[in-house]
Amino acid sequence: MKRIVALSLVLFTASIHAEIVVPAKYLDPANGYDIKQTPQRLSQENPFIVEMAYSAGGNEHRENWHTKCGYETNYTTGFDEIICDTRQNNLMILTHGDFKKSVVFMDAFQGADRFKTKVNLKLDGGNVIAGIPADLLGDNQTDIILRKLEGGKELIYTWKKANGQFEKVKIDLYGLKESLEFVDALKTANR
Repeated sequence: MKRIVALSLVLFTASIHAEIVVPAKYLDPANGYDIKQTPQRLSQENPFIVEMAYSAGGNEHRENWHTKCGYETNYTTGFDEIICDTRQNNLMILTHGDFKKSVVFMDAFQGADRFKTKVNLKLDGGNVIAGIPADLLGDNQTDIILRKLEGGKELIYTWKKANGQFEKVKIDLYGLKESLEFVDALKTANR
């Protein structure tokens, strides 16, 4: 009897995170969410990832936001946690196990000086916010920028390339807020 109970406990423990639970609200495609769950080797114990594309809807053509979430082993604690990557073009928002978010301007964050690269932001035609690091890593400045992005419609950002010329990228922000709400709901449902 003890062996059966022990075996059942081992099987239950091994399958705790076999698949990621997606909150029901996001499973109806009429809400603009396209959800897929596929096997992928991000973690030995938890091999599934969830991919989501959010389409803002309406008659206008808009860029979709794409989110990929999966379990990864935290190198500090050794426990698996859900990590999510939400992106459109080369703007990426990473959500870590503790719900902290990082923003990385991928095209500006390249080359030998990537940690020194600064971007300049212009949100909805407003004032320029200059000298923002190309990698905002989960601090108060990141939270402030994210709140502005979630409430915005269009972001234009620039940075100076190695040759001294400025590069400019335009990002459609419709759907970013909904995509990040999906990430938080998914992480909450899988605690």
